[in-house]
Amino acid sequence: MNVCLTALALALTSPIELSTYICLDNTVFTLSTSAEMAIVRFKDGQYRLPRRQSAIAIKYATSDATLYLDGEFAAFVANDRPLPGCHKLESGERRSP
Repeated sequence: MNVCLTALALALTSPIELSTYICLDNTVFTLSTSAEMAIVRFKDGQYRLPRRQSAIAIKYATSDATLYLDGEFAAFVANDRPLPGCHKLESGERRSP
């Protein structure tokens, strides 16, 4: 019960940003980020990544996956998904077929 209340309190105090990214191989993922956590969602699964210290970019990571954010660009790496070249889709920008 305390874990649920703590998670709810964090969600209420941290603004959440929602974005969509497309990668060089046309993989698309949605991203929900806050100061503490990122959730990377693909059509076939998701990754919940806590924020980590980094001198080069905003970093969210677990032992299974890492996400780097630098302005409009992202790099996501997991054992099953190496996606280094991704950029944020702007409102109205079309995805490639």
